[in-house]
Formats: sequence, C-alpha cells, structure tokens
Amino acid sequence: MDNERKLPASFSALRRFGIFLNVAMAVAAAGALVLMANYLAARHYRRLQWTGDARYALSPQTHRVLAALTNEARVTILFDRSAPLFSAVSGLLKEYGYACPRVSVEEVDYKRDPARAQFIVTKYQLAQGDADQVIFDLNGRTKTVRGSELSEYDWTGVLSGDREVRRVGFKGEALFTAALASLLEAQAPRAYFLQGHGEHDPGSDETANGYSALAKLLRQKNITTAPLSLAANREIPDDCQLLIVAGPQNRFDSAELDKIGKYLAQGGRLLALLSYYRSRYTPTGMEKLLANWGVAVGDNMVFDPKNSRTDSDLIVTNLTAHPAVRPLRGNSLYLLFARSVGPQPGAAPSPEAAQVQVLVSTSDDGYTASEMTPSGAPRLNPVRDRRGAIPLMAAVEGGKLKGVSADRGSTRIVVAGESLFLANGFIENQANLDFASLAVNWLLDRPAFLVGIAPRPLDQYRFMLTRAEMAQLRWILVGGLPGAALLLGFLVWLRRRA
Repeated sequence: MDNERKLPASFSALRRFGIFLNVAMAVAAAGALVLMANYLAARHYRRLQWTGDARYALSPQTHRVLAALTNEARVTILFDRSAPLFSAVSGLLKEYGYACPRVSVEEVDYKRDPARAQFIVTKYQLAQGDADQVIFDLNGRTKTVRGSELSEYDWTGVLSGDREVRRVGFKGEALFTAALASLLEAQAPRAYFLQGHGEHDPGSDETANGYSALAKLLRQKNITTAPLSLAANREIPDDCQLLIVAGPQNRFDSAELDKIGKYLAQGGRLLALLSYYRSRYTPTGMEKLLANWGVAVGDNMVFDPKNSRTDSDLIVTNLTAHPAVRPLRGNSLYLLFARSVGPQPGAAPSPEAAQVQVLVSTSDDGYTASEMTPSGAPRLNPVRDRRGAIPLMAAVEGGKLKGVSADRGSTRIVVAGESLFLANGFIENQANLDFASLAVNWLLDRPAFLVGIAPRPLDQYRFMLTRAEMAQLRWILVGGLPGAALLLGFLVWLRRRA
C-alpha cells in the first residue's frame, strides 16, 4: 500500500561490520588468554594431593633423587593391565613423570601387545616368562623391580589358621626411588660378609639363622655382595666398601683381628652384629678390637620386662636423632638376646678420637645381667650390672691412628649387640628391615637414601551380604535400573504427546 511507510533496516551495513569485528576481536582475545594460560600452566604448575590414597604421594627423598637426574630416564611398565597392582604402579610412576620431565613412562601390556612385550624382553635381556615388572633405563644401565616385590603382606591369618594372606602395603615408591638412585651411582658399592667363624650365611634361606633376606636387600640397593674368609693369609680386598660381621660364634685369631683393624684404620666401613647368645656367652675378640674405637660391648644380656613379649626379646622404641635411625623415630625394633653396646665409660673425647654415638636404648626400666643361673635365669652382679636406659647399638665415625692414612675416607662403624634380628625369620618384624637399610646407607655415606620410605597402606573394604540381600541387589541391577530408564522415557513420550 502506498500510504505505508517502509521501515528502515534494523542495522546498517557499517554497524553490522562493527559488531562482527567486535565479536571477532573478543573471540581472538579469549583464545589468546586461553593459549597464554595453557602455556604458563604447562611450565609453571603445582600438583596438589587431594585424594586420600597415599600411594600416589611422593616423598621428599623421591623429589631429591628426581632433581639429581640430568639425562632421560626411561621407565617401562611391563604389566598385565588386569593385575591388582597395575593401577597403583601406573599412577605412581606417572607422578614421577609429572615431577620430573626427564622421566618418560611407557606402559606395555604383555597380553594385549605381545610383540612389543617381546621386544622389551629381548632389549633388556629379561627372563622369559617373568610377568609384571618395571624396568628403569638410565644411560644404558638398567634396574628391574618385579611385581612380586611390590606388596607387603599380613601373615597373621595364616599363623592363626585362617589361611588368609592379606596385602596391606604397597612398596612401590621405596623400590622405584631406590632403583633410580642406584642408577645414578657411577659404580655399585661392594659389601663382603665375613665367614669362617660360624657367622650367619648370606646364601642361606633358613628362617632362624639365614641371612639371604639381608643379602637381597643389599642387592636391591645396588650393592654387590660376596662372602669373605680371612684364612690363608688373605687380606681384606681393596674394593671392600662395607665389611659385615654377622653373629660370629667362634673366636677370631690375632692375625684376623689385625687385618680388620688395619682395614678400619684406613677408613673402612664395618657393620658388626655381635650376638652374645650365639657365641655361647664368650668373647670373640671383636669386643677388644671395637674397644680401641671407643665402643664398649658388654659381656651381658639386656632385659626390659615392660617392653618384652617373652623373657628373651626386646621391643625397643628409644631411638636417638642419629642419621642412621632418625627416620625410624616413632617406630620400634624387635631384638632377641641382646647385649649392651655403648661408648666406653670415662673415655675423654678428643679431636683425633673416634666419635661414638648411641643409636638405640631400652627404656628407663632396662637392666643388664652378666651372670646366669643354672636354669638360665638372669642374675645381676651388683658390681658389673646396672639399671636404667641401656644402650644396645652405637655408631662410630672418624678417628685415625698415628702414621696410618685413611685412604678410604672417614671410618664408620655400626655395632649392634644382636644379630638374630636381621635373620630371615625376624628381619620383617617391626622396623628391623628399615634399620638395616638406613644403617647400610649411613655406613656407605649415601645421603640420598637416608630418609626411609615406608610402604603405603592399602585399604580393603568388604561388603557382607546375605543371600536375600544378594537377590535384591541382583533385581535392582538387572530390572530396577533399566526399568527406571524405560519409565522415564515413557513419561517423556507422554508429555510430548500431550
């Protein structure tokens, strides 16, 4: 119609262009902000532990080892994805990769990808048929952690007749960090187990007296082990970085003691585990040798009735702040037939003398007994015995003999008045295994290993349902949930029809 006015356009071409340009610039600015935020977040981020599962939290020791990496460390998880520990292993090692960009992690499922798995087995010369393992590769040197080593078990069910073994701890971080730290060392230290005097055998799997568990621990820590006999004029080898004297039963001759004394004077490292019970309550000669280094090894037995399960054992919680035991404070050690070990009484300290520090003591209710009745009961000698906090272990550092150069560095000695606590049947009790690890690390001067990493606890949940409750749950899952979805769809259809 002629009298109708033509309405003007809502937006002119210029205004539409301005709106388009404004939107385009806003989108570009938002995109730039997103890119910048991602750029900064990828290079300057901080991961926080929100989950209550402690298996994936890295300890300060692990961060120190990762910070020491200068080259790429390749980690291969050769695992069955359906294995119970796969998620824990994978999640923890991913945290290693997040914490250090020089750690690359590859997951290989030998069931789903047998070709790749065979390549890994051939490349690292792994034993055929070995399942579930983690391979660490640094500068062409490798270290393998087996899946069977990753769990800590509770055997109380078996001992009580229930025939149930529960997995209660995950040792992944301790083993993974130790593997990386061992690969960082230029050369594996060498430890010798002294033999020839009835000592514990590092090759024996015997429960009561065998020491194969301790030997295995040393190998896991990248320490090579070998037996050593000082008979036939043999000297302590030059490559001996740690000498272990574990529970000798017979007396040393003077020539052997001179060789050990010379080794210590030249900066040797000694772990002396002297059991008065195994030596049948007679000196072995090591007591006199250690007295030259300021250590008094008592000819006695130590008792602490308030911290004992039987008449012969001790549960020791009194640990000092020495680096060899400080990480264990708050834990306890389990000892058997222990004797006193501490600084020589009345010894005047001097700059050249060895520094002796107590590591472990009984409570204030402890006492020594240097005599035994014919029935085996302890009998106190009022002249020789004493009451109070009785030292059980000591550490020695420094000291030198006139005219003898310490070409191995500063002498270090750890002396324990007991040896059975590190035998196969007792090394897993309390914190005994951790003590062995920390003592060896201190003796070898490996500060990166000195902070212990305890196994992460594993929580298990059980649902106990009756047969009727199981039937109800089955109907809910099979009929209830699908039926609810069908009912909701039917109601929507009715609503749209209306």
